[in-house]
Amino acid sequence: EHVKPLTTGERVTRFNALFHWAVPAGKELDAGRQVGGFHIMTHAYWREGGPEFNHVNIMGVAHGTEKEKVLAHKRAIDEHLTDSGIEVSYTNVFWGGRSEIKPSEISPAAYREWSKHVGLR
Repeated sequence: EHVKPLTTGERVTRFNALFHWAVPAGKELDAGRQVGGFHIMTHAYWREGGPEFNHVNIMGVAHGTEKEKVLAHKRAIDEHLTDSGIEVSYTNVFWGGRSEIKPSEISPAAYREWSKHVGLR
């Protein structure tokens, strides 16, 4: 994966993941709220993937500098969905080559502070 580093040479993100979940009809809004509450998620949305994508209907994007940490967050989200009583019949991760959010757009320190303030996990 490739993204441009900051002017200091530091990489803000290296791995860009699109997470997919298939949840039962009627649970889409609840699942989206649960998924979107995790601080690693830049956004989550409800979109019908159809049979070509195993009927996924919840998708979300996450970025990180270490692939295993991004996957650990995905596992935590999966466990949280189960613990919340939301059945997931299929899930997957797709990796992208670039981030749509430029490193200069969001200060990690400011985001952490904002996340605490609004109660994100």
